[in-house]
Amino acid sequence: MNILILGGTQFSGRAFTQFAVQANHSVTLLHRSKEDPGLPSSIRRLVGDRDPQNGNGLNQIKELLDAGEHFDAVVDMCGYTPRVTKAACDLLKDHTDLYMFISTISVYAPAPADTVLDEDGPKIKLDDPTVEEVTGETYGGLKVLCEKVVTDAFPDNHCIPRPCVIAGPNDPTDRVTWWARTLTTQDALRIPAQPSGLASFIDSRDLAAFFLHCATKKITGIYNTTGPESDLSLHDFINRTHKALNSKTELIETTHAKLEQLGVEPWQDIPMWMPNDKQFMHRITSAKARAAGLTNRPLEETMQAIHQWDTDRGSPKLKAGLSPDRIAEIVAAEC
Repeated sequence: MNILILGGTQFSGRAFTQFAVQANHSVTLLHRSKEDPGLPSSIRRLVGDRDPQNGNGLNQIKELLDAGEHFDAVVDMCGYTPRVTKAACDLLKDHTDLYMFISTISVYAPAPADTVLDEDGPKIKLDDPTVEEVTGETYGGLKVLCEKVVTDAFPDNHCIPRPCVIAGPNDPTDRVTWWARTLTTQDALRIPAQPSGLASFIDSRDLAAFFLHCATKKITGIYNTTGPESDLSLHDFINRTHKALNSKTELIETTHAKLEQLGVEPWQDIPMWMPNDKQFMHRITSAKARAAGLTNRPLEETMQAIHQWDTDRGSPKLKAGLSPDRIAEIVAAEC
């Protein structure tokens, strides 16, 4: 196959790029950084910004198309605003058999905690659909608009995966990595007492494998891509990770009220712990994707791989979760 990837140098995109090369597909990669991303040398790299207002990335693709090139699949890893997404779709709509747009489960509107959402669940609507600043408040709504651009341009040959939290080696967010680091470095950790809801994430390598499966099989449609298993409780996630990493960290169950008194916030301070009004995000079903070929490895395997990668990179300061000093303060606080 001849595959064009927009983005593809980080995380799930990086894993997909590597898998595609390992499967002997021809890969063209458009990315912004002039630095060598450290990917296989067989990749044809185009360096430029895909936003027509900021760079000439799409013009480089146009030169290939004008010379007669056709792509079996285009994988759009970095479409965040409808204007920029539309520019790529307009250029490529007659030059590819499949357009895959990577979206997010953040497209779904808030729902009751026990709701199980499938791909037809209600979506977020932005008050101002012309906004282009990507923030926590606009991210999901902008992805909804991007999806509409893609389905309009490719009504019969679009594939739109909607991942949940992504975890694994090369994670730039450190959300799940925080757990692997904390449970292998801290003497003790306060965790939310039960009931503390669910946890969900998908291994970046499982996600990338599903992308490649869809691209090679020309699978179309929209798919929630979640994992590692249905109805995984936060406590099971913590305790199974604790065991998988041979952790010696003492786990101190603490009431939600006490954690609030200590200034500990769900998600921001303890990644994966969702407040009740966000629990629906951990219940989104990926049954349709599983029927189409998505498979999830055991969470233990993911957490062990994260720990090894984090150790190998030198365990830099994390971008998410409580700092070690703050963890120690909270553990020492009187309850």
